[in-house]
Amino acid sequence: MMKKIFFTIAILSSLVVFSCENESGGVFTGSPAIYFSDFSDKTDSVTYSFIGKNKEFDTVFLNVRLLGYKLESPKKLRVRIVEEKTTAVAGQHYEALHQEYDFIPNTFDYKLPVVLKKHSDLNNSTFVLAVQLVESDDFKIAFADKANARIKFSNIIMKPGIWDATLAPVFGVYSKTKHQICMDIMGRPFPETLLEFNLERNAWRNFGWICNAYF
Repeated sequence: MMKKIFFTIAILSSLVVFSCENESGGVFTGSPAIYFSDFSDKTDSVTYSFIGKNKEFDTVFLNVRLLGYKLESPKKLRVRIVEEKTTAVAGQHYEALHQEYDFIPNTFDYKLPVVLKKHSDLNNSTFVLAVQLVESDDFKIAFADKANARIKFSNIIMKPGIWDATLAPVFGVYSKTKHQICMDIMGRPFPETLLEFNLERNAWRNFGWICNAYF
């Protein structure tokens, strides 16, 4: 009787795992695989504005996560620019990406650096840079719907991509007027990514209280 119970539990567990992988569109087969942890086909954008920043260049980091065991030696991850979804020009609006980057051992995350440039074009328009993870000899693509990310950037006021999910509970409903006034009060721009917000979570909450009290 006990053997039958254990056998039934094992079968059910296998079905749950198989179901979860299918729902995620996973193709992980045991080899090291990677994906964008913060993006999917439904949420594949990060916004960036040079407004409020005294910088001519800045770096946006896209978090690439490892699915599998930690690496024992560096491995190469590959990326490409998705030209048909990109309006930004390499060398003019951003520094050209390398074809390959080293994913270092003993970690599950790699911060893919994308260097943006404060070109005068950004004063009037928003540009898009679309990046895709590509399968290589070292890595498979873990989830087909988490292989793409887009950076929307400009030098005009833009609603941060994390506003609705992360900033709205702190700062309330978005408007460009509120955006500008809050930056004046805080003396700094809003965080562009969830990582930036989490690094100073308490500070942003305090800023939220101060700004809400003003409004």
